[in-house]
Amino acid sequence: MNVEALRFPGREFDPSTGVARFHYALGDLVLTETVDFGPPSVVPPALDRVLDRVLDLLYVAASTSYYKIAAPERVELGFPLAEKALPWVFALYREGLGEFAYQNKLAYVLDLDIVPGPYAEPPAELHEPVGPPLAAVGGGKDSIVTMEALQRAGLDPVLFAVNPNPIIKSVMAVSPQPVRTVRRALDPRMRELNAAGAYNGHIPVTAINSLIAVAASLMHGLGPVVMSNEASASVPNLEWLGRDINHQWSKGLPAEAHLRDALLAHAGLQEAYFSLLRGLSELHIAALFAKFTAYDGVVTSCNAAFKQRDATERWCGHCPKCRFVFLAMAPFTGRERLLGIFGTDIFADATQLPGYRELMGLTAHKPFECVGEIEESRVALRLLAEQDEWKDTLIVSALTAELTAGAALPPDAEVEATFRGDGPNLVPPVYLAALEGLGAAR
Repeated sequence: MNVEALRFPGREFDPSTGVARFHYALGDLVLTETVDFGPPSVVPPALDRVLDRVLDLLYVAASTSYYKIAAPERVELGFPLAEKALPWVFALYREGLGEFAYQNKLAYVLDLDIVPGPYAEPPAELHEPVGPPLAAVGGGKDSIVTMEALQRAGLDPVLFAVNPNPIIKSVMAVSPQPVRTVRRALDPRMRELNAAGAYNGHIPVTAINSLIAVAASLMHGLGPVVMSNEASASVPNLEWLGRDINHQWSKGLPAEAHLRDALLAHAGLQEAYFSLLRGLSELHIAALFAKFTAYDGVVTSCNAAFKQRDATERWCGHCPKCRFVFLAMAPFTGRERLLGIFGTDIFADATQLPGYRELMGLTAHKPFECVGEIEESRVALRLLAEQDEWKDTLIVSALTAELTAGAALPPDAEVEATFRGDGPNLVPPVYLAALEGLGAAR
């Protein structure tokens, strides 16, 4: 499809039903996304304008799903946004679509021409959400740690998910906390367009879900949206044409800061969104998760499992996510418990060795998946090499031999730094205290 630009012909929101519709134009083709929030609680009149402006930002974030169909060389916003929200828009496209650009060899996307509409007037006043936090749940170890930290600190979180599948529902069901969900539906013609040869690839979906969550929190009088993105999400996978390409860009700290700035500049919302686990490593989070056995029968981070309708198999056992999470959990859960969680012993499978070499930085680049840093993988390997129940397993012994032959396993100082929990973050003090209650340091 050859079109000049993606345009924004308009959007609607019905406050009685909570249904929002966002329209996007690629030439003569107009596609519509629907987000069904459900009937809102009573929204104070003072927040009507705030909510409207959050939906403006969601209108932009969701547009990335439609931009990628044709990947035109220009995006024309055409509606008012605060001038200080534009850096978020530019980053959303030029960095959030970095992997899409790399995979499809569309270098111009990295400097995409984005034409702003008129500048919106700054918000008349600022608003800081109060009330129970809205905690996003993804079904993996990270969101489970966040759920438990908030609950044990007496912060009474409301659990949240967009289009929750059976896995996410089963994880939320373990907790006694209340649940809110939202349905997001892409235009049904997307499948037809993809089958006809439209571009496809990764988009900054966390940015979309984050803004859906912020809007939902306003509709129901809740507090800040609390995510579970960790320190390693900010680390790129590779460099291309002088630019960092990061599969997890919309989960990283720069994206979090950009979105917070946009919420403040355009909607007047402050302290409305942050990631509780931002200062922690993946291994630190895995160690905290090991304290909670109640989720062993429901937890998963496997993307293959999420694509199943019934999610009968929670781990495929063969993807980068399965390999990394097995590696990250192993030092803290013990072998018998971990095999019970996964249903298979990944460290006994020789076919996993090439994938683990990637995670260790011995070949290629870090996989385009939500996995930890190379340094974290090596720290986990060192810990396993010191544990009798793991050190002689096929994968651990092979990787230990390779690393000690060509380099060295991480020193004590690097291991200690992995569990310090003092990475850069934007977490308010009361929420940092909740993490400390689980044993996570500042």
